[in-house]
Amino acid sequence: MKNYIGQSFWLTALVLLLLTSLSFLPKNISFGDWQGRQMDIFADARSTELPAWSPDTTAGLLPDTLNLMRPDTLSMDSTGLSDSLIVRGPLPPVDSMFFGTTIEDYTQDQQGLSHFFAAIDSIRSNRHTVRVAFFGDSFVEGDILIGDLRDSLQSVWGGAGVGFVPITSEVAQFKRTLKHIYRGWKTYSIVKDRDAKVPFGINGFVYQPEPEAKVHYEGADYFKHTRRWSRVRLFYSAGHDTPFIWQNGGNGPQQDVLKAGAGRINAWTWGLAQPDIRAFAVRFPQTDSLLLYGATLESGPGFYIDNFSVRGNTGGPLKRIRTDMARQFDRFQQYDLIIIQVGLNAVTNSLNNIKWYQAELDRTFDHLHACFPGKAVLVVSVGDRAGKIGNELATMISVPYIVGMQRDMARKHGFLFYDLFHGMGGPGSMITMANHKPMLANKDYTHLTHDGGRVVGYMFARLFLQEQARYQTKKLE
Repeated sequence: MKNYIGQSFWLTALVLLLLTSLSFLPKNISFGDWQGRQMDIFADARSTELPAWSPDTTAGLLPDTLNLMRPDTLSMDSTGLSDSLIVRGPLPPVDSMFFGTTIEDYTQDQQGLSHFFAAIDSIRSNRHTVRVAFFGDSFVEGDILIGDLRDSLQSVWGGAGVGFVPITSEVAQFKRTLKHIYRGWKTYSIVKDRDAKVPFGINGFVYQPEPEAKVHYEGADYFKHTRRWSRVRLFYSAGHDTPFIWQNGGNGPQQDVLKAGAGRINAWTWGLAQPDIRAFAVRFPQTDSLLLYGATLESGPGFYIDNFSVRGNTGGPLKRIRTDMARQFDRFQQYDLIIIQVGLNAVTNSLNNIKWYQAELDRTFDHLHACFPGKAVLVVSVGDRAGKIGNELATMISVPYIVGMQRDMARKHGFLFYDLFHGMGGPGSMITMANHKPMLANKDYTHLTHDGGRVVGYMFARLFLQEQARYQTKKLE
């Protein structure tokens, strides 16, 4: 049989030589009506290793066209969206030089974080518990970012335990804050089940058990402060007294009763004097008229962040959480700060979504006022998100415009605001993070990895400590 290996080699070499030659042709070469495109056959093989990620090092890596899209370099008239974006808030926006470096305070008295930091100061003196409700989307699901933020601030301010935990979770195997096992549950969410007849809980979910439904929580060792806790609270609604089985770690199972109270939230509580609970499980032999809303795993006075992330949440679905339900939960939890971080699912490479999204957030922010009257609300803008623009990977066109709109909505409603887009480094930062070694973002150029969550979580921790120092300095003036 004739050997064709030599011929195949020379044919391959000839093709590579031809393609390499085409790579050096001018970018906009044309012949008559035919328009050519520049080729780069080595683009995917080029090194993606970049210097250590920092917002300060990203500007030089960005295309000039994207630098021109920064909100601080755009006038409202140049966007073509002036009618929908100009909102005459009670306060002017901060200078763009502060974007991403500070929490912008658009509250009426410019004291938006005073109550929060006063509560932080009282943790040690009055053995107070400070809680934050964090409403988010898939950007923070699985305690990405929030886990590192919580653990860092618990190291400074005290507290142990993960705080609020759901009954079921799409990302249970993904978490580093908790080992979470469950079976026998019907889950309803504000995003997927718009027509559900059951009232949603504060985290945007409600859980209906089947006979012998079970949920098991166990501390994880990745974070210092989520390994053990001292108190468990189970939030529920029951039409009549419902017996259930609970078990603490390796101890024998015990029976108790969830007291009736249809139409309102109740809490079953059990705890120890010391944070010695490593694992806890409950099982429900009878389930008639019973709804579960989640649990809290905590260790007394300290600082806690409750993660209320819902995948696909643009912010609008939060209006499906009834005002009375939110207030009932708040009576148990007594939140000192409400954070809302949404927008990822509204980002596209088109600007057509701005007007409807502005109207949606306007209604949602009104709803937050009603759910948490008198509470400080911090709006965290959408972060960077990248996609293909033509043949190049770049920050999606709508990102800076949505950030600007969210800032104006925060101003209109008298909320606090943080510019996460610029805090991450502005245009192109998600690409830089995805190309970093180790990877700080996934190759969907949308979500952070656990390593990236640690970087951004630490960034938020520094931000809060910086704001606390500013608050304490003002107290001395």
